[in-house]
Amino acid sequence: MGAKDQDDRRVRKTKRALRDGLAEIMVTKDIRNITVRELTDKVDIHRATFYAHYKDIYDLYEQMENAVAAELNDLIIQNYEQPATYFYKVIFEYILENKQLCRMLFSTNGEGSFAVRLNDLFEEKCIETWCKDWKHSEIGEELTYHVRYHVQGCLAIISKWVNSGFAYPADKLVEIISDIDRNMEYAVMKKQKK
Repeated sequence: MGAKDQDDRRVRKTKRALRDGLAEIMVTKDIRNITVRELTDKVDIHRATFYAHYKDIYDLYEQMENAVAAELNDLIIQNYEQPATYFYKVIFEYILENKQLCRMLFSTNGEGSFAVRLNDLFEEKCIETWCKDWKHSEIGEELTYHVRYHVQGCLAIISKWVNSGFAYPADKLVEIISDIDRNMEYAVMKKQKK
């Protein structure tokens, strides 16, 4: 293994420690009350090392948010046309694999932009899929309201689950959201045919 590989691995390990540390602190503390010193002391990394990678706590948070949003975007694009149960299972598995990070992003201690980004992403894919399924070439105002209601409800369930410390079984929530999803699609489809 070359020196560059070791450096890259060291950088990844440092960044992972900083991300994990921030996620852990943010579960109980608002981002604007977290200092670089607090974070670097927690993860036992020198402050200069932090500043070699990030401008400030907000920069670290934004990069974490961007990474999760990109990963979820890829999962959604790859799986949105799958049956609802399969789609939500993939989403819930991702969240479980990234518990601490998702707790941070879904908590009320962040900046709130993650929920908006996720909502926009889900709405876009929902509209795209429903229009395709029902062969609509244009998006009606009524459809956008149905989509907003649907997506907000699904995200509220996911957020509640994450903020409860994943207390409720994921497979049961997948069933609940899938049932809601099917009922919602049926109601919208029925309404669209009138």
